[in-house]
Amino acid sequence: MKKRVVLALMMALVLALTSGCKLIVKDPEVDKQTVVLDVNGTTYTKGEVQLMVEDELAYQEYLYVSQYGMELDVDDPEIVAQVQDIVVENIVWQTVLEQKLAQGGYLDLSDEEMVQAQADAEENYQSYIDLFVTNYFADSELSEEEKRAAAEERMIAEGGYPTREELLENEKLMAADEKFFQEVIADVTVSDEEVQAAYDERVAAMQADYEANPYYYDMDVNDGATIYYNPAGYRYVKHILLMLPEAEQNQLDELDAQIQAKQGEISALQASVDVADATDKLEEELAALQLEYDVVRTAAFDNLQMKVDEVQAKITEGQDFDALIQEYGEDPGMTVEPAMSMGYLIGYNSTDYVASFQEAAMALTNVGDVSEPVESEYGIHLIKYVSEVEEGPAPFADVQEQLTAEVLATKQNEAYQMAVDGWVNEADVKFDQKSLMD
Repeated sequence: MKKRVVLALMMALVLALTSGCKLIVKDPEVDKQTVVLDVNGTTYTKGEVQLMVEDELAYQEYLYVSQYGMELDVDDPEIVAQVQDIVVENIVWQTVLEQKLAQGGYLDLSDEEMVQAQADAEENYQSYIDLFVTNYFADSELSEEEKRAAAEERMIAEGGYPTREELLENEKLMAADEKFFQEVIADVTVSDEEVQAAYDERVAAMQADYEANPYYYDMDVNDGATIYYNPAGYRYVKHILLMLPEAEQNQLDELDAQIQAKQGEISALQASVDVADATDKLEEELAALQLEYDVVRTAAFDNLQMKVDEVQAKITEGQDFDALIQEYGEDPGMTVEPAMSMGYLIGYNSTDYVASFQEAAMALTNVGDVSEPVESEYGIHLIKYVSEVEEGPAPFADVQEQLTAEVLATKQNEAYQMAVDGWVNEADVKFDQKSLMD
């Protein structure tokens, strides 16, 4: 990935996102004005670098909790040292890039580029105000203009958010960086051999992944990933779902909840002490609830039979299945792409479907077959086998255009990275790690 000239802005955003997060403890007596990093004459003090390290630690702590549900020990010396190395590396990388962009005249924007940078900076600034309006003034009786003014005032008072000037400088740097990037990649091309090699690599990697865990295939397809290899045993199906009436469904849901609660009572009683009489009474109550549930369920499905017969008759007549889905189907998933065109991907190892639906879908023998009515907790399904997924590598022609663009983008980013890395390697960098760690 291409690095971007937004480190300072990112750090400001981190403060906004992680307000209240624990930071590493700093010795207030440390001389924060000691220069610990010099990059071609641009200096950074210990206090500046430590603040960036703290911000990055807070950001990583936030990510660990929000994405992984795990706590990160931001006081662990090893973790602190690792983050410190990353921050210093990023400071050096960005500083050298900014210096070279200025020296190369890339920051000399045209009038049109400057207008765009100003517009983008203002849009970003207003987005911060929007956040404060939503968080603090959404229910206020102030006018919209007064809300925004109060939100801006609070944002400035809290600190840690970029100013208009900082946002504009960032946009200018991004525009300059993009001009440099386009200059670097002007002559970068990709050969047919490189695309073929990338195709072979992706095919082999996906085949290995899917053989190790078939569900990865379901995940990749559902996530819209480009598929380079199709494992055996998959097909696409469509269905017409006839849902139970809302009143009966609510009644069944309530009875099911009571059954689950009663089963929990029995389990708790059996685990705590042997009291046969109490257990027998609860089991009698459970049996009564189960009987009531079965009676209600049977009646609810019986009430659907007339509509089921109507739909089945139209299927037998040869009416278009997709048209019948639109007329009768009550599954919203069948009305959006890609399911509307292709159907649902399903296989023997799929785990996203209720058992009765999966078993019926996989029991269909030939493409075009339609199942008998299948009951599930959602209602009654009429399932059509619409296509088979052919096992093996995806046809090269199907992925060639997208893969060519990906390989080209990778080479372009590598060329950019190499150019900036060359500048960094030639830079005069002095880093006093001992003073920073003390």
